[in-house]
Amino acid sequence: MSRSVNKIILVGHVGRDPELRETQSGTKVANLRLATNHHVGPIGDPERERTDWHSLTLWNKLALFASDFVKTGDKLYVEGRLEYDSYERDGVTIPTAEINVRELLLLSPRREGASVEEEE
Repeated sequence: MSRSVNKIILVGHVGRDPELRETQSGTKVANLRLATNHHVGPIGDPERERTDWHSLTLWNKLALFASDFVKTGDKLYVEGRLEYDSYERDGVTIPTAEINVRELLLLSPRREGASVEEEE
């Protein structure tokens, strides 16, 4: 039997406070955006820095944790799996990618309760 892995690790800064909502079945879900930076030219050249934005989805305990403790500008470590989808707008298919978060660590030093892991 062959085995496959879909795991992504990101360290970045939160772009906006998490948005917490509840599904029709009562499951908590939170969405937020995470910014990561990297250089596309010589190291130290600020004009060559690029910011990538990642869409994160958190469920249940992780969603509640994010809603209570994660704020705009916080530095986070996240692990999860990459999921692709698409939607139609004006007859055009728009591809999307999001991270389904399984583990989150709050790296910003100012608050307690800095980690939580999704239970299987």
